[in-house]
Amino acid sequence: MYGSVWSLVPFLIVIPVAIWTRQVLPGLLAGLLVGAYMLHPSLLGGVDATLNYILKELAVPDNLRLVVFLYGFGAFVGLVRVTGGVSGFAHWMSERVQSAKGAFAVTWLSSAATFMAPDFRIITVAPVMKEVFSRLRISPERVAFIIDVTSTPLCALVPIGTAFVGYMVGLISTSARHHELAGSAFHVFLLSLPLNFFALLMLAYGLYTTFAPSRKQEVSTRAVSNRHASAMSTETRLRLTSQLAQMEASTELSPTPTQASKKAPKEDEYVDPVEVLSEHVPPKLSNLAVPIVLLLTLTLFFTWWSGHQHATGFWQAMAVADSARAMLQALLVTLLASLIWYAVQRQPIQRTLFGVIAGGNEMMNVIVLLGLVWAVSAVSNDLGFTEFTERTIGHLVPPALIAPVLFAFGCVLSYVIGSSFGTWGMLLPLGFSLAAGTGASVPLIAGAVFASGTFGGFASPLSDGTVAMATVMKLPVMNYARYKLKPALYVAGASTVLYALAGWFLPRLA
Repeated sequence: MYGSVWSLVPFLIVIPVAIWTRQVLPGLLAGLLVGAYMLHPSLLGGVDATLNYILKELAVPDNLRLVVFLYGFGAFVGLVRVTGGVSGFAHWMSERVQSAKGAFAVTWLSSAATFMAPDFRIITVAPVMKEVFSRLRISPERVAFIIDVTSTPLCALVPIGTAFVGYMVGLISTSARHHELAGSAFHVFLLSLPLNFFALLMLAYGLYTTFAPSRKQEVSTRAVSNRHASAMSTETRLRLTSQLAQMEASTELSPTPTQASKKAPKEDEYVDPVEVLSEHVPPKLSNLAVPIVLLLTLTLFFTWWSGHQHATGFWQAMAVADSARAMLQALLVTLLASLIWYAVQRQPIQRTLFGVIAGGNEMMNVIVLLGLVWAVSAVSNDLGFTEFTERTIGHLVPPALIAPVLFAFGCVLSYVIGSSFGTWGMLLPLGFSLAAGTGASVPLIAGAVFASGTFGGFASPLSDGTVAMATVMKLPVMNYARYKLKPALYVAGASTVLYALAGWFLPRLA
């Protein structure tokens, strides 16, 4: 059984179950159980082995450090939300927008303060910009699209201060350890960033469509009043009529974005307790700006500090640094300093502690997902998955085609399940196995896998980002998903071509 076709069974279980249930966790758990029973075929042997694999992987110091980082990062986001930092940023933006071009510029610039997670950026920026662009008569689909472009694709490219970084580096570390690939996990992650072609091209497309809009994308004020208005399509006229009616109803007594969000939720609508609490806190921009600046500064400092004794320069120190430890140290110090900062402001300790706990708990789904990914990678390795791929797939598939094939398959998978993290967790171990067996470029494989998950996180109607954006902007989810699928497919096609071209050159360079 070892090193045979049977070693594929866990992955052959994981992916179909994930597609069938449209949830990643059931697929991972099923694959883990099947693999464990293959190794320990007794009544309770598979169950015991499953628990042992999970506990063993969680006990690995680097893995445990990542778990703490993810929980702490969620706590950090929850803390700045319940202390008025997010609402303060929203008020700051709304006061500085006077034109459509300025509104779009602010939308892009706001990513400098809200890049930490896609959902965080959406709930921070979208409600404010929705009201601003409504006054400027810009279609809500276009506004949502631009914010979406600067959410998942951008977060996937930021090398510090995001939940994505910790998760990606942790996956690279685990996959490299199981397949005996040399090199620092963070260094491989940095090399993969310019190879995430989908994210880069999607940002370039977003910039173009933002500042070089076509007539179909934007409804200008002049078009409403001039004599060419009669030539508009029926659909455009109806949209303009609806927007004008909304503007006429917007008086001084109209609810603000914050007040509007306080309306009673529907029975089947999820109520975010952190959001409910933050609506009753006075907005204060410094409660967001100060912690973010501190987090980024400390991350850079601790990263340099951990490598400066073994290097002669700044960049060399950053390359050899223990980045995972440095990110965790920076996060914990920032959390402690932020709690003191808020205490000096006399923020109620019950509120700040609630933000810490509630925010951290929001990351538990990701932590459970990551633990199962580690365990499935370990059980597949014990079944000889690496050896089998080296002997068979590695000899059948040319190294130059591994990246484009992985990217295309990952796009389909991530679109169906709607999870960037799930796609990365399922495909990165497979990609690294193929890289070990064929000599393909490891950073290119990592970039292709990360790009495929970025596609699903951006375009899938099942992704958290799509659902959150459609909810905030009051758009039908499927209609909005179709709206952004066409440009996403164009960019994915161009990315596939780039991966095919890069595959011919990077194996000799990396």
